[in-house]
Amino acid sequence: MSKPDSTLSRRCFLQRAGASAAALIAPDLLLFSGAARTAPGSGAARRVYLHTFDPNATTTTEAVTNTLTAATDFSWLRQGDSVFLKVASNSNLPPPSVTSPAVLEGVIAALKAAGAGTITVGDMSGAQFVRHLADRTIGSTRENMRRNGLLAAAEAAGAAVHCFEEVPFERAYLPGVPTGAHHWGESLQVAEILDRVDHVINLPRLGKHVLAGASLGLKNAVGWISDHSRMVLHRDAATFQAKIAELNTIPQLMNKQRLTLTLADRALTTYGPDAGYALPLSRPLIIASDDVVSHDQIALLALVWARWQTPDEALAQDPYPAQSNGLNWWFVRVTWGEEIGGYQDLPTFEPLASAEDQTAVNLAYDRLHGGRPERIEVLPGGPPLPGSLAVLLTADPALGVVVQGSA
Repeated sequence: MSKPDSTLSRRCFLQRAGASAAALIAPDLLLFSGAARTAPGSGAARRVYLHTFDPNATTTTEAVTNTLTAATDFSWLRQGDSVFLKVASNSNLPPPSVTSPAVLEGVIAALKAAGAGTITVGDMSGAQFVRHLADRTIGSTRENMRRNGLLAAAEAAGAAVHCFEEVPFERAYLPGVPTGAHHWGESLQVAEILDRVDHVINLPRLGKHVLAGASLGLKNAVGWISDHSRMVLHRDAATFQAKIAELNTIPQLMNKQRLTLTLADRALTTYGPDAGYALPLSRPLIIASDDVVSHDQIALLALVWARWQTPDEALAQDPYPAQSNGLNWWFVRVTWGEEIGGYQDLPTFEPLASAEDQTAVNLAYDRLHGGRPERIEVLPGGPPLPGSLAVLLTADPALGVVVQGSA
């Protein structure tokens, strides 16, 4: 069976993992299709820190703290500033269906050491678990966080917990207006706490998503929006990817988000965002960048790499992309009702990491930076990266990824 993420099979790739990148990017071995979409003025390099560690030699908290302090000097943080840690607590399932609770201790400790004031951890779960409506609230993000481990981890580290649906509906949301032309109309409403915090740190997970393809840093922003906005996102599915990119340009988020950091001790390599194959990583990865879209470009490649380590039988059961549109149509009807008309077909993309398709990553590069950068510099930390991952990162020249220290 051929692997859905590439024209190059996993076995063939891994056999060549020790070869040079030049050999792997010959035309007949290209991992991804498409020419780069670099725009004038987008040439500044973007940096992404990609650390790995041996849990037998380094604690997760130490590894997270080391990565965080490598990725930022905290010059944006004034004494006493408030910081919101946006986790992905979309369900009551354990990680990697949600953000790994193990990431919180290191992030919160580093923020406190740098002088942060109130540190808050929060989210609102997915519509299949929580509905926040004008006349009632169904489900509880706090209860989901209790069951998936995020609540205990946040409280143990000394952070407050804020769940968006716990704010009375009449003041829970405020208008979100993406920068420039957009597809949201007047339907975008975001959690009011965005206006009350000084800084945001984005803490997604590394996972597939049966509708979006992947659930990474850009997709984590969907947690900020109201139930009505979520309905519009899924119903007007033709612009699903564009709306995710546009959501990340609202000033309340774009001007306050300082870092996106993913701890991947396990990766959700099929289905998602909730159920799926959870691949344990013997040497966890930590991906961090002050640029959410470059974080996602590297995280997406790491997800492709993790999928190549996933059993064939698990990959065969992944409904993306063949069943994605039907599942989204079903989700809209079941969640928001048959009376909602005007459903649009959902676009899907294979391979996931192409430089030219209208994915959220490519659209976000256009929206946030005017086009793809000439290069994305990956700065490794800790033990050497797995050889197959290091080669994969640079295998497609259209992506412009350079791994520091590699030949």
